[in-house]
Amino acid sequence: MATYLIGDLHGQYREFERLLIGAGLCNQNLQWSGGTDHLWLMGDFFDRGASGIKCIELVMRLQREAQEAGGCVQSLLGNHELMILCAYQFRESMTNSGGSVFDQWLRWGGIEADFEGFTEEHAVWIRALPAMALVDNALLIHADAMMYVNHGTTIERVNNSFFELMASSDLPNWEAALSSFSEHMAFSSLELTGRKRAEQLLSLYGGELLVHGHTPIPYARQVEAEDVTEAWRYAGDRCLNVDGGMYLGSPGFVHKLQ
Repeated sequence: MATYLIGDLHGQYREFERLLIGAGLCNQNLQWSGGTDHLWLMGDFFDRGASGIKCIELVMRLQREAQEAGGCVQSLLGNHELMILCAYQFRESMTNSGGSVFDQWLRWGGIEADFEGFTEEHAVWIRALPAMALVDNALLIHADAMMYVNHGTTIERVNNSFFELMASSDLPNWEAALSSFSEHMAFSSLELTGRKRAEQLLSLYGGELLVHGHTPIPYARQVEAEDVTEAWRYAGDRCLNVDGGMYLGSPGFVHKLQ
């Protein structure tokens, strides 16, 4: 049994198909062929690409097929899942910055076709996504950010905090959470400081390696997207970025967790 990771999809459905087939996790008919292997998606299925709904519906189906085969497909909660869920639950409510929640979501890069296809089934699925998980010696989180400590000092407390938020009707709390979720590059902005921050999270939640998406590697490393074909290990080898930036033109990759 092996564990594989795929970073932020942002609606890039055709690339998602290609990666799954190329890694042997799906056959040509997009049926699960990974046997007892595990696959983790790092969140951010929506926005910047037109097929976010198709991406999560494929994951939902593969979850069932993998379970039947003794394998596992799971996903983390990304900030763009939280964004579309906020728009779904508070569509015409007014934000602190003015305008409706839906208008704010569009400014964040929301794709109207995804919203039109968004159903309660999708909302229920998102509300059950964990914000973090410990897989062997790897701590999986969506964002390269320190905001998780505001939600609790154990994995269970952090996840429960997000579950409670997604079940609530307190829009100011949603806005505060989304604002903090916009942090980027907490572990790479300054090498020494970044490493210390990563080690702080690892000491709190467990694991030897912190794995995330959220910030595309082309942005973080200032390289051309088409040249990004593998994960980036940094911060004294304590962090692994698996967001290749497919919506920017990277071919993407599937990372096998060692």
